[in-house]
This record gives sequence, C-alpha cells and structure tokens, in this order.
Amino acid sequence: MSSASSLWASRAAAASVDELVAAAKAAGQTKVVVAIGGGVYLDTLKELFFNPFTAETGIETAFVSGSYSERIASLRAMSETNTMQWDIVATTNDSVRSPELVNYTEDLGDCSELSNVVSEGIDGSCLGNAVLFDAAGSVLAYDESAFPNGGMKSWADFWDVKAFPGPRALPNYGSPWYVLSAALLADGVEPKDVYPLGLDRAFKKLDELRPNIVAWWTSGDQSQQLFRTKEVVATMVWNGRAVKLREEGFPISIVWNGAMFDATALAVTKGAPHAIAAKALLNYLYTRPEAHAEHAKRLNYAPPNKHLGEFLDDDFESTLVTAHLPTTVKADPAWLAENRQKLIERWTVWISG
Repeated sequence: MSSASSLWASRAAAASVDELVAAAKAAGQTKVVVAIGGGVYLDTLKELFFNPFTAETGIETAFVSGSYSERIASLRAMSETNTMQWDIVATTNDSVRSPELVNYTEDLGDCSELSNVVSEGIDGSCLGNAVLFDAAGSVLAYDESAFPNGGMKSWADFWDVKAFPGPRALPNYGSPWYVLSAALLADGVEPKDVYPLGLDRAFKKLDELRPNIVAWWTSGDQSQQLFRTKEVVATMVWNGRAVKLREEGFPISIVWNGAMFDATALAVTKGAPHAIAAKALLNYLYTRPEAHAEHAKRLNYAPPNKHLGEFLDDDFESTLVTAHLPTTVKADPAWLAENRQKLIERWTVWISG
C-alpha cells in the first residue's frame, strides 16, 4: 500500500469510528464493559488498543476477566434474567454459532455497520454475531534433538511411533475437536474434508496412539514445560508457545501442515447497556495496522487487519497462522453448534477410560 493510500485509509477509518462514537455519546453511552481473558494478554490489549481508544474518543473501557466457561455461565445468567452488565464478550471462532452465543449475542449481519471490519479486515473477519480478533494455530511441534536424521512433517508422522519414536502429549482443555481433527488427518482425510467430523474413525485412530500419550496438557504453560523437561518429543501446541520456546533456545520445530485454526472472536451482547459504544470499539480495533503488528510481535497472535504484513518482516510473519491459512483446518461452527454436547460427552468418557 502506498503512503497516500495508507493516509486515505486511515482517514476513512477514523471517519467511520467517529460516526459511531458520536452516536454513542448522543445516546449517553460513554463506557464499554468487556468480558475477556486477563494477564499479559489483557495488559497488551489495553496498551495497544483499549487505552488509545479511550484517549481518542473519551469512551471509557472496563474489563471483567475470567475463564471461558465462567464467561459463558455469567453471560447466560445475565441474559436470562435481563440483567446484562457486559457490552462485549470474548469467545472463539469455533463457538460463535453455539446456542448460548447465538441466543445471547447481537446479530451483526454482514457487519456493514462496522465499516472497518469490512474494509480493513482479512477475509472472514465478520462472523455474523461476532468479529474476528486475534488468531493462532494449534500446530505440531517436535524436539529436533530427538530426530537428528529429520523430523516430522505431518500428523501421520506424529502417529508413526516406529519412524519417530518417543513419548507424545496432546491437549485436553475443552476443545477436543482439534485432537479429533488431527486423528482424521493422520488417517488420510484431506483438510478440506475433516468436517463433518467422522467421530468413529477419529476415536479409532486415537486408540492406536493412546499408549504413547504420556500427558494431556491443560494449559499453555504445561505444554511448554513438557518440552523443557524433555518429557515428550512432540505435541500439539499453540504456535505462540512454540515460538517462545525457540526464543528460549530450545530446538523446537513447528509443522504448519494440518494446523488447527483458532481465533478469539468478540461479540456484542444482547441487551448491552452500551451497544453503540461497543460497536464503536469493535470498529476501532480494526484500525492502526502498526498496533496490530506490535500485538503480533509481543504475543505471536495474528490480529485481523489485512495490512498487518506491511509492518512485519517475512521471517516473523511466517510464524503467524495467517501465513499458513491454505494448510490449516478450520472448524465448522454450525456443525459444532449442533454436535458439541454429544462430542464432549463422548470425549469425556474416552479420556477417562
């Protein structure tokens, strides 16, 4: 993008934000309450996005932190008692069509009201009842020192314990469809054909590997520690965690072939007390690609501004999921909405067996 067109885009984005800000203030809405994760993640978002939004618009931001399950439980309770206190809730791209979110979040349609989402976002940024925010990949990562003659290149290799011996780990944090998808890929299913999930086939494939799984990790910290202590030679892991291990000096290779696309999605709650201000914030989040680039550098997540790459070098950009979209597996939110409960019930029985 040329400097002239960049300037034009910035002015257009500012104008569209200003319109929503003016409408919010006319309605007496000078605050936005966001339910989202905490810690370093939230601190980074405050510095790069939320605090600048307040400085530029005068609309305050407040935050409610907690786990995903806690957020959904609170969202449901407030919705069903008509006591909504939140304006925006953070969810995931594979959960946006689940009943609790469809029923309790506002339908944004084609996001035409959020002009920056449409004009500045990557393809697929508008999710109907939410907008995409930052994306990651659940990748195959392995310890290079365990395979001096060449490492894994696919989930089929991860399942091949003869060619690539050693203990493995897989995640168990509430999204079993990622592990089941990897099992199907290992069994020869093409990424485009993973959904609808063939559960019988996937669980049968998992049965083959189960004796070689020594840990089912439940947090990003645990997934990293398994490599640090050399308890495993390979695992599925969030790409940002694998990159951080490499920065620490550990010989970790990342395989993007068949990675699982995973992203935060931000939704406006039904009955939001500051709905217009919330939309102004969502629209603002898609401006300033340099802030998106800094977010990526700090957390190794890929924010959705389509000009992000102009502010990153090629080597770093290659560590982000957005550089590997053709080979990633994207969950089918509609299928998950219909089958999530029985899938989780079956997974719970299997993992406990």
